[in-house]
Amino acid sequence: MEKVLRIQMLGGFAAYYGEKAVVLKKVGSSKSIRLLQMLLMSLPGGISKSEIMDNLYGWNEKGDMGNRNKNLNNLIYRLKGQLTAGGLPEEEYVEIREGICYFKSSLPLELDTQEFEEILKQAREERGTGRAALLWKAIELYCGELLPVNLADMWFFHKSRYYKKLYLWAVNELEQELLKNRDYKNRLALYARAAAIYPFENWQLKLMRCNLELYRYDEALAIYNKTVDLYAREMGAPPTGEMQECFESLVLMDENHRRDAGNADSWRNMDKIFMGKRGDIRQAIFEEEDVKGAYYCTYPSFVDYCRLVVRAKERNDFPAVLMFLTLSQKKRVPRSMDLQEQMQLLKEVIESALRIGDAFTRYGNRHFIVMLVKTKLEFCSTIFQRLEAAYSREGGKGELWYYADMTQELNHTAL
Repeated sequence: MEKVLRIQMLGGFAAYYGEKAVVLKKVGSSKSIRLLQMLLMSLPGGISKSEIMDNLYGWNEKGDMGNRNKNLNNLIYRLKGQLTAGGLPEEEYVEIREGICYFKSSLPLELDTQEFEEILKQAREERGTGRAALLWKAIELYCGELLPVNLADMWFFHKSRYYKKLYLWAVNELEQELLKNRDYKNRLALYARAAAIYPFENWQLKLMRCNLELYRYDEALAIYNKTVDLYAREMGAPPTGEMQECFESLVLMDENHRRDAGNADSWRNMDKIFMGKRGDIRQAIFEEEDVKGAYYCTYPSFVDYCRLVVRAKERNDFPAVLMFLTLSQKKRVPRSMDLQEQMQLLKEVIESALRIGDAFTRYGNRHFIVMLVKTKLEFCSTIFQRLEAAYSREGGKGELWYYADMTQELNHTAL
């Protein structure tokens, strides 16, 4: 498998060649790294030498055109050396034709910015049920503003504004899809992600309101309090008036639920409201599609699930096993495998090969943890062989091994 040069610029700058990070000696706002980023951002059309020099040197820094050309040539030479020293093959990497500079390499190149734009283009053209999935995929690619270290530079600032506009469009479009389908669960996830990236743009307000629609008063209040602390600490100011109004509504709604505990009419009125929301709550909690295979969940959710299983065993004793799966590279494979691709493949294999009552999560770069309910320890080797065979059958390139133990022995051990 040919190694790919993968570049991340959304949320920060990072480069990977195959599985290994490309370690550049100078990062951040150094001129050589900014030159590389400008070249990558200008693919495939390239960028003029004059535009590069204006942004990297300005007119006051050795303003003589001859010196500026010499400085740029020296910078290109240093950049090539940095890329080679960082683990990339010996190549030119920068080509100049008729006053235009291009990033040029024989390596397969993947840019998160290009992928982000391409997925959104597909989403704009999609009119079917797959549109929401495309929007989600694009939103997950957007890990933050474009090259935040460079935002003081107007060239990068304008590029960042462009990608932020695309991101907000995707969020708003997906929000409409979720509202239409009354999908509260994914709305909560959408608003929480947006609030993490842009904490001062009122996404917490939508997160609070979505929680209120589900009668989750404690969660809404916790979001408000956390936002108050954030605004006070970072800005020395209270949250927006709109958020404070939402907080007042939260307090009133909570009081309406708590007061008149002995008033039967009040309880009946609240029951009617709840019954009207029952379908929404059910949709937020339960899976609507046909459920098959093991359930994948995030690590915190998996911990909660394991603790619930241990508690359930106290009332109705049944066997339960934690299986730790590790993916490593086969010793005889001549080229490095794509670890992330193989982990995704293994995730799909676990999901399809195990039973509907089992749950699993990813743990680190190379591990999965599986909770096998109503399974005895001696059957783990058979289950592992089934997983291993399925992984190999689906084209897995790595080598698997496992460790399993009964949950009784892990009751007092932190996951």
